Amino acid sequence: MFFQKRKNDDYSTTIEYLKVIEPFIPKENIINDPFFFNGKVKELWKELGRDIIHLEKDFFTSYHEGDVIVSNPPYSILNLILSHLFFLEKKFILLIPIEKIGNLKTQSIIRDKNIQVIISPIYKGFLNSKNEQTRCPSFYCCFLCWKMDLPKDLMFL
Repeated sequence: MFFQKRKNDDYSTTIEYLKVIEPFIPKENIINDPFFFNGKVKELWKELGRDIIHLEKDFFTSYHEGDVIVSNPPYSILNLILSHLFFLEKKFILLIPIEKIGNLKTQSIIRDKNIQVIISPIYKGFLNSKNEQTRCPSFYCCFLCWKMDLPKDLMFL
């Protein structure tokens, strides 16, 4: 018997991660989180004083209102998501495992895009489908940013 990796993208972001990135999003920008999962992230943004667009619809076939996509996207289809965001020319901030940047397929997508990266100062789990805090993941996260005009291309907080 061999080890078979399970695909599970059913996790939501905790408010601590949102608190890290919120100061980098201009107040006049309308945030859109197109990856619905259980819809709880809208409530967390509201706690931070931000009303976001967060609708349960297909990311790849829908129009995305708002100024900036901010999300903890499904990691199993990250490369498809990145390709689609660049096609849409929509600025974004995505919470992703830092090692995804080193993936050769991911590199081929982001190589010439002038991305910026914020290294997350948080090592914390996410929220599962029951809205319960999970244990810390086996990876560290970063915020992959595009068209956000951050003060530096690589930021450690």
